[in-house]
Amino acid sequence: MDRSSTVHRAVKAHYEKHVYPRFPLLTSLRLCDTYALNLDALWARFNGERLDRHDKKILLAGCGSFSPYPTALANPKAQITALDLSKANLDRAKLHTWLHRRFNVDFVEGDLLGAKALLGERRFHFIDCYGVLHHIPDAGAALQTLHSLLDRGAILRLMVYSAPARRSVQAARTALRILGIADVAQIKALYKKAKDSSRFRGCIESAYEARFDWGLADLFLHPYAKTYTLHELLEALQQARLEPIQFIHPGALPDVDAEIQRLERLEANNALASNFMLFAGRAEDSQKRLHWRQEKKDQDTLIALNPAIQKSLPLLPFIPLKPGPKLGFENPVIGFKANRLLARFKRPLRKSALGPDRWTAIQPYLHALFLTETSAPP
Repeated sequence: MDRSSTVHRAVKAHYEKHVYPRFPLLTSLRLCDTYALNLDALWARFNGERLDRHDKKILLAGCGSFSPYPTALANPKAQITALDLSKANLDRAKLHTWLHRRFNVDFVEGDLLGAKALLGERRFHFIDCYGVLHHIPDAGAALQTLHSLLDRGAILRLMVYSAPARRSVQAARTALRILGIADVAQIKALYKKAKDSSRFRGCIESAYEARFDWGLADLFLHPYAKTYTLHELLEALQQARLEPIQFIHPGALPDVDAEIQRLERLEANNALASNFMLFAGRAEDSQKRLHWRQEKKDQDTLIALNPAIQKSLPLLPFIPLKPGPKLGFENPVIGFKANRLLARFKRPLRKSALGPDRWTAIQPYLHALFLTETSAPP
Protein backbone atom coordinates (compact mmCIF):
# COMPACT_ATOMS: atom_id res chain seq x y z
CA MET A 1 0.00 0.00 0.00
CA ASP A 2 1.45 3.40 -1.03
CA ARG A 3 1.83 6.33 1.36
CA SER A 4 -1.12 8.24 -0.08
CA SER A 5 -3.48 5.30 0.50
CA THR A 6 -2.15 4.85 4.04
CA VAL A 7 -2.73 8.52 4.87
CA HIS A 8 -6.20 8.41 3.29
CA ARG A 9 -7.21 5.48 5.50
CA ALA A 10 -5.78 7.19 8.60
CA VAL A 11 -7.55 10.50 7.85
CA LYS A 12 -10.86 8.71 7.28
CA ALA A 13 -10.46 6.80 10.56
CA HIS A 14 -9.64 10.06 12.37
CA TYR A 15 -12.86 11.76 11.24
CA GLU A 16 -14.98 8.69 11.89
CA LYS A 17 -13.78 8.96 15.50
CA HIS A 18 -13.55 12.75 15.80
CA VAL A 19 -16.49 14.34 13.96
CA TYR A 20 -15.42 17.80 12.82
CA PRO A 21 -16.69 20.27 13.83
CA ARG A 22 -19.07 18.86 16.41
CA PHE A 23 -21.30 21.87 17.05
CA PRO A 24 -24.59 21.24 18.87
CA LEU A 25 -27.25 20.15 16.38
CA LEU A 26 -29.48 23.12 17.21
CA THR A 27 -26.68 25.63 16.57
CA SER A 28 -28.11 28.19 14.16
CA LEU A 29 -26.75 31.09 12.14
CA ARG A 30 -28.17 34.43 11.13
CA LEU A 31 -28.83 34.57 7.41
CA CYS A 32 -26.84 37.83 7.18
CA ASP A 33 -23.71 36.01 8.40
CA THR A 34 -23.79 33.77 5.31
CA TYR A 35 -23.51 36.71 2.88
CA ALA A 36 -20.06 35.65 1.61
CA LEU A 37 -21.36 32.18 0.67
CA ASN A 38 -24.19 33.50 -1.50
CA LEU A 39 -23.52 32.32 -5.04
CA ASP A 40 -25.43 35.16 -6.71
CA ALA A 41 -23.26 37.73 -4.93
CA LEU A 42 -20.01 35.89 -5.64
CA TRP A 43 -20.88 35.39 -9.30
CA ALA A 44 -21.68 39.09 -9.64
CA ARG A 45 -18.42 40.12 -7.98
CA PHE A 46 -16.13 38.07 -10.19
CA ASN A 47 -18.13 37.78 -13.42
CA GLY A 48 -20.47 40.78 -13.47
CA GLU A 49 -23.37 38.53 -14.42
CA ARG A 50 -26.57 37.14 -12.93
CA LEU A 51 -26.80 33.36 -12.81
CA ASP A 52 -29.86 31.52 -14.09
CA ARG A 53 -31.94 30.99 -10.94
CA HIS A 54 -32.64 27.42 -12.07
CA ASP A 55 -28.98 26.57 -12.65
CA LYS A 56 -26.88 27.06 -9.53
CA LYS A 57 -24.57 24.21 -8.62
CA ILE A 58 -22.33 24.17 -5.53
CA LEU A 59 -19.85 21.53 -4.38
CA LEU A 60 -18.59 21.30 -0.80
CA ALA A 61 -15.35 19.39 -1.33
CA GLY A 62 -14.67 18.07 2.15
CA CYS A 63 -17.80 19.37 3.82
CA GLY A 64 -17.22 18.17 7.39
CA SER A 65 -20.21 18.02 9.70
CA PHE A 66 -21.41 21.64 9.53
CA SER A 67 -20.79 23.60 6.31
CA PRO A 68 -23.76 22.16 4.34
CA TYR A 69 -26.10 24.02 6.70
CA PRO A 70 -24.78 27.61 6.26
CA THR A 71 -24.26 27.01 2.54
CA ALA A 72 -27.86 25.84 2.13
CA LEU A 73 -29.06 28.75 4.26
CA ALA A 74 -27.24 31.19 1.97
CA ASN A 75 -28.41 29.44 -1.23
CA PRO A 76 -31.91 28.01 -0.74
CA LYS A 77 -32.48 27.45 -4.47
CA ALA A 78 -29.05 26.01 -5.38
CA GLN A 79 -28.25 22.35 -6.02
CA ILE A 80 -25.65 21.60 -3.35
CA THR A 81 -23.44 18.49 -3.31
CA ALA A 82 -21.71 17.77 0.01
CA LEU A 83 -18.72 15.43 -0.40
CA ASP A 84 -16.78 14.00 2.52
CA LEU A 85 -14.74 10.84 3.12
CA SER A 86 -16.20 10.37 6.63
CA LYS A 87 -19.62 8.79 7.04
CA ALA A 88 -19.78 10.12 10.60
CA ASN A 89 -19.26 13.68 9.34
CA LEU A 90 -21.93 13.25 6.68
CA ASP A 91 -24.45 11.75 9.10
CA ARG A 92 -23.97 14.69 11.45
CA ALA A 93 -24.22 17.18 8.56
CA LYS A 94 -27.49 15.59 7.38
CA LEU A 95 -29.01 15.89 10.84
CA HIS A 96 -27.95 19.53 11.09
CA THR A 97 -29.37 20.55 7.71
CA TRP A 98 -32.60 18.61 8.14
CA LEU A 99 -33.22 19.94 11.65
CA HIS A 100 -32.97 23.43 10.15
CA ARG A 101 -35.29 22.48 7.28
CA ARG A 102 -32.68 22.68 4.54
CA PHE A 103 -33.33 19.95 2.00
CA ASN A 104 -31.40 21.06 -1.11
CA VAL A 105 -28.21 19.14 -0.26
CA ASP A 106 -27.12 15.83 -1.77
CA PHE A 107 -24.66 13.99 0.50
CA VAL A 108 -21.93 11.89 -1.12
CA GLU A 109 -19.39 9.76 0.75
CA GLY A 110 -16.00 9.70 -0.94
CA ASP A 111 -12.53 11.14 -1.40
CA LEU A 112 -11.79 14.37 -3.26
CA LEU A 113 -9.24 12.59 -5.43
CA GLY A 114 -11.99 10.24 -6.60
CA ALA A 115 -14.59 12.96 -7.09
CA LYS A 116 -14.63 12.69 -10.89
CA ALA A 117 -15.73 9.06 -10.72
CA LEU A 118 -18.37 9.90 -8.08
CA LEU A 119 -19.75 13.04 -9.72
CA GLY A 120 -19.42 12.19 -13.40
CA GLU A 121 -19.66 15.08 -15.83
CA ARG A 122 -21.14 17.55 -13.37
CA ARG A 123 -19.60 21.03 -13.26
CA PHE A 124 -20.05 23.52 -10.44
CA HIS A 125 -20.35 27.30 -10.23
CA PHE A 126 -18.87 27.41 -6.73
CA ILE A 127 -16.64 24.89 -4.97
CA ASP A 128 -15.83 25.29 -1.28
CA CYS A 129 -12.67 23.40 -0.27
CA TYR A 130 -12.00 25.06 3.06
CA GLY A 131 -9.39 23.46 5.31
CA VAL A 132 -9.06 20.30 3.21
CA LEU A 133 -6.01 20.44 0.93
CA HIS A 134 -3.50 20.42 3.79
CA HIS A 135 -4.84 17.00 4.80
CA ILE A 136 -4.16 15.45 1.35
CA PRO A 137 -0.59 14.31 0.51
CA ASP A 138 -1.10 14.81 -3.22
CA ALA A 139 -2.59 18.29 -3.05
CA GLY A 140 -1.52 18.96 -6.64
CA ALA A 141 -3.74 16.15 -7.90
CA ALA A 142 -6.56 17.39 -5.69
CA LEU A 143 -6.29 20.89 -7.18
CA GLN A 144 -6.32 19.46 -10.69
CA THR A 145 -9.47 17.53 -9.80
CA LEU A 146 -11.05 20.71 -8.49
CA HIS A 147 -10.13 22.52 -11.70
CA SER A 148 -11.82 19.81 -13.75
CA LEU A 149 -15.03 20.25 -11.73
CA LEU A 150 -15.23 24.04 -12.15
CA ASP A 151 -17.61 25.47 -14.73
CA ARG A 152 -16.60 28.46 -16.86
CA GLY A 153 -16.27 31.49 -14.59
CA ALA A 154 -16.64 29.37 -11.46
CA ILE A 155 -15.23 30.31 -8.06
CA LEU A 156 -13.18 28.13 -5.72
CA ARG A 157 -12.80 28.99 -2.04
CA LEU A 158 -9.69 27.64 -0.32
CA MET A 159 -8.07 27.69 3.09
CA VAL A 160 -4.70 26.05 3.67
CA TYR A 161 -2.33 26.14 6.61
CA SER A 162 0.43 28.74 6.45
CA ALA A 163 3.84 27.45 7.55
CA PRO A 164 4.72 30.55 9.65
CA ALA A 165 1.27 30.85 11.24
CA ARG A 166 1.11 27.16 12.05
CA ARG A 167 4.67 26.81 13.35
CA SER A 168 3.81 26.48 17.05
CA VAL A 169 1.04 23.96 16.40
CA GLN A 170 3.32 21.84 14.21
CA ALA A 171 6.01 21.90 16.89
CA ALA A 172 3.49 20.82 19.53
CA ARG A 173 2.24 18.01 17.27
CA THR A 174 5.79 16.71 16.89
CA ALA A 175 6.43 16.88 20.63
CA LEU A 176 3.18 15.06 21.47
CA ARG A 177 4.03 12.34 18.96
CA ILE A 178 7.46 11.84 20.53
CA LEU A 179 5.85 11.65 23.98
CA GLY A 180 3.38 9.05 22.72
CA ILE A 181 0.34 11.18 23.53
CA ALA A 182 -2.49 10.00 21.31
CA ASP A 183 -5.80 11.04 22.85
CA VAL A 184 -7.56 14.22 23.90
CA ALA A 185 -7.66 13.36 27.61
CA GLN A 186 -3.86 13.15 27.71
CA ILE A 187 -3.56 16.50 25.92
CA LYS A 188 -5.88 18.16 28.44
CA ALA A 189 -3.96 16.64 31.36
CA LEU A 190 -0.68 17.92 29.92
CA TYR A 191 -2.19 21.38 29.47
CA LYS A 192 -3.20 21.50 33.15
CA LYS A 193 0.40 20.79 34.15
CA ALA A 194 1.93 23.29 31.74
CA LYS A 195 3.41 26.51 33.10
CA ASP A 196 1.65 29.77 32.31
CA SER A 197 4.63 30.86 30.20
CA SER A 198 4.94 27.60 28.26
CA ARG A 199 4.60 27.60 24.47
CA PHE A 200 2.22 24.63 24.64
CA ARG A 201 -0.20 26.48 26.92
CA GLY A 202 0.04 29.57 24.72
CA CYS A 203 -0.58 27.48 21.62
CA ILE A 204 -3.79 26.05 23.08
CA GLU A 205 -5.06 29.30 24.52
CA SER A 206 -4.59 31.16 21.25
CA ALA A 207 -6.66 28.67 19.23
CA TYR A 208 -10.46 29.00 19.27
CA GLU A 209 -10.94 25.32 18.41
CA ALA A 210 -8.84 24.19 21.37
CA ARG A 211 -11.72 24.86 23.77
CA PHE A 212 -13.50 21.80 22.28
CA ASP A 213 -12.39 18.16 22.32
CA TRP A 214 -12.97 17.87 18.58
CA GLY A 215 -10.80 20.96 18.07
CA LEU A 216 -7.95 19.57 20.17
CA ALA A 217 -8.10 16.34 18.18
CA ASP A 218 -7.91 18.21 14.88
CA LEU A 219 -5.08 20.47 16.02
CA PHE A 220 -2.82 17.86 17.57
CA LEU A 221 -3.93 14.33 16.66
CA HIS A 222 -4.71 14.61 12.96
CA PRO A 223 -2.63 12.00 11.09
CA TYR A 224 -1.59 14.37 8.29
CA ALA A 225 -1.35 18.17 8.32
CA LYS A 226 0.95 19.86 5.80
CA THR A 227 1.76 23.57 5.92
CA TYR A 228 2.51 25.81 2.95
CA THR A 229 4.67 28.79 2.22
CA LEU A 230 3.18 31.39 -0.09
CA HIS A 231 5.47 30.24 -2.91
CA GLU A 232 4.38 26.62 -2.49
CA LEU A 233 0.72 27.59 -2.56
CA LEU A 234 1.03 29.81 -5.63
CA GLU A 235 3.09 27.18 -7.45
CA ALA A 236 0.52 24.46 -6.69
CA LEU A 237 -2.27 26.70 -7.97
CA GLN A 238 -0.35 27.54 -11.14
CA GLN A 239 0.38 23.90 -11.90
CA ALA A 240 -3.34 23.17 -11.61
CA ARG A 241 -4.14 26.13 -13.93
CA LEU A 242 -5.77 28.08 -11.11
CA GLU A 243 -5.08 31.62 -9.90
CA PRO A 244 -5.98 33.73 -6.84
CA ILE A 245 -8.77 36.22 -7.52
CA GLN A 246 -9.20 37.58 -3.97
CA PHE A 247 -7.48 36.89 -0.66
CA ILE A 248 -9.86 36.87 2.31
CA HIS A 249 -7.72 36.13 5.38
CA PRO A 250 -7.57 38.81 8.12
CA GLY A 251 -5.82 41.94 6.93
CA ALA A 252 -5.78 40.95 3.24
CA LEU A 253 -5.50 43.76 0.70
CA PRO A 254 -8.19 43.87 -2.01
CA ASP A 255 -5.65 43.89 -4.85
CA VAL A 256 -4.24 40.39 -5.42
CA ASP A 257 -0.76 41.47 -6.53
CA ALA A 258 -0.43 43.92 -3.64
CA GLU A 259 -1.52 41.23 -1.19
CA ILE A 260 1.02 38.75 -2.56
CA GLN A 261 3.77 41.35 -2.05
CA ARG A 262 2.52 42.02 1.51
CA LEU A 263 2.51 38.30 2.31
CA GLU A 264 6.02 37.92 0.92
CA ARG A 265 7.25 40.69 3.23
CA LEU A 266 5.52 39.16 6.24
CA GLU A 267 6.99 35.74 5.49
CA ALA A 268 10.46 37.21 5.03
CA ASN A 269 10.18 38.89 8.44
CA ASN A 270 8.67 35.78 10.06
CA ALA A 271 5.59 37.86 10.91
CA LEU A 272 2.80 36.06 9.04
CA ALA A 273 0.16 35.13 11.64
CA SER A 274 -2.77 33.90 9.53
CA ASN A 275 -3.47 30.90 7.34
CA PHE A 276 -4.07 31.43 3.62
CA MET A 277 -7.71 32.06 2.72
CA LEU A 278 -8.70 32.99 -0.78
CA PHE A 279 -11.03 32.75 -3.73
CA ALA A 280 -9.46 31.27 -6.84
CA GLY A 281 -10.58 30.80 -10.44
CA ARG A 282 -9.52 28.94 -13.56
CA ALA A 283 -6.57 30.55 -15.33
CA GLU A 284 -8.41 30.26 -18.65
CA ASP A 285 -11.12 32.58 -17.28
CA SER A 286 -8.61 35.34 -16.54
CA GLN A 287 -9.56 37.41 -19.57
CA LYS A 288 -13.23 37.14 -18.70
CA ARG A 289 -12.55 38.53 -15.23
CA LEU A 290 -10.25 41.23 -16.63
CA HIS A 291 -12.95 42.28 -19.10
CA TRP A 292 -15.46 42.64 -16.25
CA ARG A 293 -13.08 44.77 -14.18
CA GLN A 294 -12.68 47.11 -17.14
CA GLU A 295 -16.40 47.06 -17.88
CA LYS A 296 -17.19 48.23 -14.35
CA LYS A 297 -15.22 51.40 -15.00
CA ASP A 298 -16.85 52.20 -18.34
CA GLN A 299 -20.39 50.81 -18.19
CA ASP A 300 -23.59 51.97 -16.54
CA THR A 301 -23.76 48.93 -14.26
CA LEU A 302 -26.63 47.70 -12.09
CA ILE A 303 -26.37 47.78 -8.29
CA ALA A 304 -28.45 45.37 -6.19
CA LEU A 305 -28.53 43.90 -2.69
CA ASN A 306 -26.83 40.65 -1.83
CA PRO A 307 -29.86 38.32 -1.36
CA ALA A 308 -28.62 37.22 2.08
CA ILE A 309 -28.48 40.86 3.19
CA GLN A 310 -31.75 41.82 1.53
CA LYS A 311 -33.69 39.18 3.46
CA SER A 312 -31.98 40.26 6.69
CA LEU A 313 -32.83 43.97 6.60
CA PRO A 314 -35.36 44.62 9.39
CA LEU A 315 -38.60 46.44 8.64
CA LEU A 316 -38.05 48.49 11.81
CA PRO A 317 -34.28 49.09 11.86
CA PHE A 318 -33.83 50.22 15.45
CA ILE A 319 -31.19 47.64 16.33
CA PRO A 320 -28.00 47.92 14.22
CA LEU A 321 -27.09 44.88 12.14
CA LYS A 322 -23.46 43.86 11.73
CA PRO A 323 -22.72 40.63 9.83
CA GLY A 324 -19.63 38.77 10.99
CA PRO A 325 -16.46 39.44 8.95
CA LYS A 326 -15.87 36.82 6.26
CA LEU A 327 -13.69 38.64 3.72
CA GLY A 328 -10.70 39.63 5.85
CA PHE A 329 -11.93 42.93 7.29
CA GLU A 330 -14.51 44.28 9.72
CA ASN A 331 -17.88 44.93 8.12
CA PRO A 332 -19.70 48.26 8.23
CA VAL A 333 -22.59 48.44 10.68
CA ILE A 334 -26.06 48.61 9.14
CA GLY A 335 -27.76 51.17 11.35
CA PHE A 336 -30.92 53.17 10.68
CA LYS A 337 -29.37 55.42 8.03
CA ALA A 338 -27.52 52.57 6.29
CA ASN A 339 -30.66 50.44 6.34
CA ARG A 340 -32.58 53.15 4.50
CA LEU A 341 -29.74 53.51 1.99
CA LEU A 342 -29.47 49.78 1.30
CA ALA A 343 -33.23 49.30 1.10
CA ARG A 344 -33.21 51.44 -2.07
CA PHE A 345 -31.42 48.57 -3.83
CA LYS A 346 -34.03 45.88 -3.24
CA ARG A 347 -34.65 46.40 -6.90
CA PRO A 348 -31.49 46.90 -9.03
CA LEU A 349 -30.62 50.50 -9.79
CA ARG A 350 -28.37 51.80 -12.54
CA LYS A 351 -25.18 53.45 -11.41
CA SER A 352 -26.07 56.56 -13.43
CA ALA A 353 -29.22 57.05 -11.32
CA LEU A 354 -27.32 57.36 -8.04
CA GLY A 355 -25.42 60.61 -8.27
CA PRO A 356 -21.85 61.17 -7.00
CA ASP A 357 -22.71 61.44 -3.30
CA ARG A 358 -24.77 58.27 -3.15
CA TRP A 359 -22.20 56.41 -5.27
CA THR A 360 -19.57 57.39 -2.72
CA ALA A 361 -21.84 56.39 0.16
CA ILE A 362 -22.37 52.84 -1.11
CA GLN A 363 -18.69 52.03 -1.68
CA PRO A 364 -18.18 50.37 1.76
CA TYR A 365 -21.18 48.14 1.09
CA LEU A 366 -19.98 47.17 -2.37
CA HIS A 367 -16.57 46.38 -0.90
CA ALA A 368 -18.17 44.27 1.84
CA LEU A 369 -20.32 42.38 -0.71
CA PHE A 370 -23.53 43.63 0.88
CA LEU A 371 -24.24 45.16 -2.53
CA THR A 372 -23.47 43.58 -5.89
CA GLU A 373 -22.62 45.11 -9.23
CA THR A 374 -23.52 43.53 -12.57
CA SER A 375 -23.42 44.41 -16.22
CA ALA A 376 -26.57 46.22 -17.32
CA PRO A 377 -28.69 44.42 -19.95
CA PRO A 378 -28.67 46.04 -23.40
